Amino acid sequence: MPRMQSGVWRHFTPAIKNGRETFMCNYCARTYTKNATKMQIHLDKCKEYCVVSQQSPEPDGSSAASIPVPSFPFLPSAAPRGQFLIDSVDQRSQAYADECLARAAYATSSPLTLTDNVYWKRFFSVLRPAYCPPTAAALSSHLLDCEYDRVQNQVHDAIGKADCVTVICSGWSNMKETGTIVYVVATPVPLLYKCTNMKEQSHASASIAEELKEIINEVGPQKVFAVMTDDAPEMMAAWAQVEEAFPHVSAIGCTAYGIQQLFGDMVEQPSIKALCRRAEQVVRYVRERKSSAETSRRWQTTKIRNHTSNGATLALPGGSDRTGVLSMFSSLLEGQTSLQEMAVSTTLNIEASIRATLQDPAFWKGLISSHNLLYMIGNSIDYMKRDDTLLSGVVDMFSQLRYHIGATLSGSVLHSTEQKAVLASLDRCQEFCVKPIHAAAYMLDPKYVGQQTLSGEQINSAYYVISNLSHHLNLDEGKVLGSFARFSAKQGLWKGTGIWSSCQHVSASTWWKGLCSSEPLSAVASAILQIPPTTGACESLRSRFGSEKVEGSLSADRVQKLVAVQVNLNLLDPSECEYTPLDSEEEKKVLFQSETQ
Repeated sequence: MPRMQSGVWRHFTPAIKNGRETFMCNYCARTYTKNATKMQIHLDKCKEYCVVSQQSPEPDGSSAASIPVPSFPFLPSAAPRGQFLIDSVDQRSQAYADECLARAAYATSSPLTLTDNVYWKRFFSVLRPAYCPPTAAALSSHLLDCEYDRVQNQVHDAIGKADCVTVICSGWSNMKETGTIVYVVATPVPLLYKCTNMKEQSHASASIAEELKEIINEVGPQKVFAVMTDDAPEMMAAWAQVEEAFPHVSAIGCTAYGIQQLFGDMVEQPSIKALCRRAEQVVRYVRERKSSAETSRRWQTTKIRNHTSNGATLALPGGSDRTGVLSMFSSLLEGQTSLQEMAVSTTLNIEASIRATLQDPAFWKGLISSHNLLYMIGNSIDYMKRDDTLLSGVVDMFSQLRYHIGATLSGSVLHSTEQKAVLASLDRCQEFCVKPIHAAAYMLDPKYVGQQTLSGEQINSAYYVISNLSHHLNLDEGKVLGSFARFSAKQGLWKGTGIWSSCQHVSASTWWKGLCSSEPLSAVASAILQIPPTTGACESLRSRFGSEKVEGSLSADRVQKLVAVQVNLNLLDPSECEYTPLDSEEEKKVLFQSETQ
C-alpha cells in the first residue's frame, strides 16, 4: 500500500537556490531542506501560521491559507501527479532582475541596504522564491558602475542632440574643508555632467578654468554659448580665462546669488540690525512665556497667543537663511493687534522692555517700512529660483527692483549713509548679474518688445553679442541684423497681431524655433533664450550629496556616481532607456523545462 503524503507539504513552496532544492514556509519565508518532520515541527511553532489558521480553518481544523508561487505565462503547468511548481532563475534572468532592481533603487533614492532588510527579503521570496536580490555591497559597487556608465552614455547622447547648451558650475565646502564642485550641462534640461573634489584653494581658479574648458571641448565648443557660476571669487576669476579661450562664450554669474548678497547687505545695515534685535527679543519672549509652566494657565485663559489671528506662528530667522528676517517681520505685523493687546493687559506680567517695545509706534513703523523694503528683494529671489525663469527676465526684474528700492528707501529706518551703501550694493549686484548677453536676451524676447528699459550702452553691447554669435554660427551678420530690425519694428513676418499673442502661450525659444525659423535671427535668438539665469540645478544637488555622505559607508567617488545616477535617471526620458530584452516566451519556456528536468 503506497505511503500517504503528509499535509505539511502544501504549506511550503519548493524552490531551487544555488543548485539545491529547498522549501520555503508560505507564512514566514523560513527555508528547509526536504524533511517533512522538521517542516511539521516548524509549522507547529510558526506564529504567522497560527494567526492565519485561526482566521480561516478548514473543516478538518487545518488552515487553507497559503502564499502561492506567482504564475507566469511562459511557465509550464504542474504535472498531473505533482502538487508543486518548482521555481528557478537562470543567470541571465537573475542579472536582468538585479539591473532593474538597482535602477529602481537609484531612481527613487532608496537606501542601498534595502535588500538586506528581512521584510524585503521575505517579499522577494514570496514574489519569486528562487530570486536572490543583490546585496548592499553589490548595489554600491559593480551594479552602480554599470548603471552609471549606461546613464552617462544617455547624458552624452542627449547633449549631442541639443543645439545649444550652457555649462553651469557651483561649489561648496564640507566640515573637513574639502570642496565639492559640480558641473551641470543644461540642454536646457540640467544634466549632471561631472563632480570634482578640491582640497587646496591656492590654484582653485586655474583648476576650475581648466575643467570648464575641458568640458566645453568635450561637449563641443560650437554648441556652448554661456558658462554660469556662483559668486565665489575663484569662480569669477575663471571667467576671463574661459572667454579668452572661447570668444563666443559669455561667462555670467548666478542672479539668485547676486540678489541674496544684496539682501544680506541690506540686513547688515546698523539700523535694520538694531530693529531685528528688538523684533527677535519680542518673538523669543512671547514663545518662551507661552511654554512657561508658571504662566501657562493665565496665558491659556486669555486671547493672547504666540499665534496671530489667522493661525500664523511668530517666526525666528534661520541660522543660514538671511531671508528669514523677512518672515519674522511678516509674522510680527500679522500679529500686531494681539501683541499690542498683550502689552496693555492687566492680567499678564509683561517684562517692562518688551512692553515698551510693543507700545512704541516707531518700532511698528520701522517694521512696516523695512518689510516693504525687503519684500520686493525676497520676491525677486523666489522668482529667480523658479524653473520657468528666463535669462531675459533678469533685466526687467532689476528695473523693477531699482524703482522699488528708490521709492521706499527714503521712508525707511536707514540713515543717509546707509541708504548710499544700499544703492552701492545694488549697483554691484546689477554689475554681477546683468551682462551684455542678458541685454540681448531681453531685446530678443517677444514679451518685452517695445519696452524702453535698457540704456544706450546696454543696447550697443547687445548688438555686439548678436553680431558675435552670428559669426560663430556662420550666418550673414547683415541679414541677421536686418532681421532684428524688422522684429523690433514689427514688420514683415511680425506685422500681424496673431504672432505676438502666441508668445504668451509658449516659451521664447520655442516661439523663435517654431514660428520664426525662416528668419536669419532665429538661430541666434533661440540659442540665447535657452540659457538659464541661475545655478539652481547645482544648488539642488547639495542636499543630495550631504544626505549620502552622512551614511559614511560610501567613498567620495561612490557618492558622486550615486548622485549622478539618481539625478539623471529622473531627468532623462524612461522610454529612451535601452533595456536588453530577455529571450522570447518560447525560449524561456524551453529553458525552464530543461532546467527543471
